Formats: sequence, structure tokens, C-alpha cells
Amino acid sequence: MPKKHPEHVNLERWLVSYADFITLMFAFFVIMYAISKADLAKFKIVSESLKAAFGEFVEMSGHSGGKTLNQFDQTQPLGGIVIDMPAGRTNVQPPENDDLKNLADILEESISYELGVSDLAEKLQITNEDRGLVVRLSAKGFYDEGTALVKKEALPLLDHMAKILKTTKRHIRVEGHTDNAKVSSEYYPSNWELSTARAAWIVRYLIHKFKYDPTKLEASGLAEHHPVADNGSASGRSKNRRVEIIVLSKNPL
Repeated sequence: MPKKHPEHVNLERWLVSYADFITLMFAFFVIMYAISKADLAKFKIVSESLKAAFGEFVEMSGHSGGKTLNQFDQTQPLGGIVIDMPAGRTNVQPPENDDLKNLADILEESISYELGVSDLAEKLQITNEDRGLVVRLSAKGFYDEGTALVKKEALPLLDHMAKILKTTKRHIRVEGHTDNAKVSSEYYPSNWELSTARAAWIVRYLIHKFKYDPTKLEASGLAEHHPVADNGSASGRSKNRRVEIIVLSKNPL
């Protein structure tokens, strides 16, 4: 009877476990990819819904120069804008009121997606304060120095926000702020006049173009007396030169 040889030990059985591991990893990444594509599709659906709700930008024709405050005939440009806001994370804190929270979410998502504004945190801030939902925009991106007329390249953002903000039934206050540098011109002898004129221009624009209810709008100029940063540096002064659009948490009496 022939002698049996000992069975050969398979030293490569680890390859079976390794192959199973690779298969599981492949399946994991396929699932992750599918989830990411689904989120993108969902986001696109939300975007299309916003378009349907608010419509396309209404173009205005003609533009006249000068420094008067009643110029609402500017031509709306194509594309986004660059607004120089202080660096930092865009802060949308959930308001106690559900309608303000929803409004904040729509503003942040639609502005960043529809207008293609990169680095949104450096260009605008949406915050919740006791007084309401505050949209803070840099004066540098909206106005030439010493003027109250909004630059035409800033109008797409202003128009986009105006369409969304009009959906609220709350009162809206627009505040103009400056730094502590003295201003003196033919039109604005002090920061009081300049900050008030900037706020009033936006209020009149909302009424003229978007038919806002004038009884639910306020315009105020606070000059340099409510800073958000130290006026001792150029960076601080830039932060203080701003316009704030506030959806009030409590309507005025």
C-alpha cells in the first residue's frame, strides 16, 4: 500500500479574507457615492422650487449717472458680485420664531447656490439677534466712497434678497452705519446724513421695484455710533461701514 504524503498547507488562505474586505470597501464607496448624488439632486430640486416661487430676476433698462437718491433705473448686470465682508464663518443662529429660521435657511442656501458666490462667509453675514434676523452687508461692496447710490453690480444680490424677504409678513428695518472718519460733501455734510441716505435708498428701492408695503418698512441712519469693530484699524473701520437689513422679531407698536 503506497504511503500517503502529508496534505499541503495552504498559506494563501488570507487572500480570501482580503478579497472579501476589498469587496466590502467597494460596496461602501458605491453607497457613499450614490448618497452624494442623491443629495445633489435634492438640492437642485430645492433650487428649481425657489426659481418657481420667486421668478427670474426682473431686468431694468437704462442707467443715469450722478449722485441723486432717486435713481432706480439702473440696468441689472449678469453674474454675481464680490462683497468684501470680514472673514469668518457665516453664522445663522436658529431664531425662536420658525418663520425667521426658515427665512434664514432660504437666504443662505439660495444666495450661495443661485448667484454662485464663493466664500460666502467673507461676503455677507446672516445672524440672529434679539431684534430679529439680521442680514449684514459691506458698504464697500454696495457704495462708492461718500455716496448713497447702490452700485449696479450689487443689484443682483439686493434683488435676490428682496424677493425672498418679501415673503415675510414681518416689519423690516434698514440701517446704515459708517466708521468714525469725517465726511463732508455737497450732499452729505456728516455721517448722519450719509448713513441715513444709504438706508433710505434701499427702502425706496424695495418699494419702487418690488412693491413692498411702505407701512412695514423703516429706514434709519446711525452714523458711527454703533460699531461692530474697533475704528482704530483699517480692518475695523471696513467692518463698521455696513448696511443691515433686519427682519424684526417684534413689530413696532
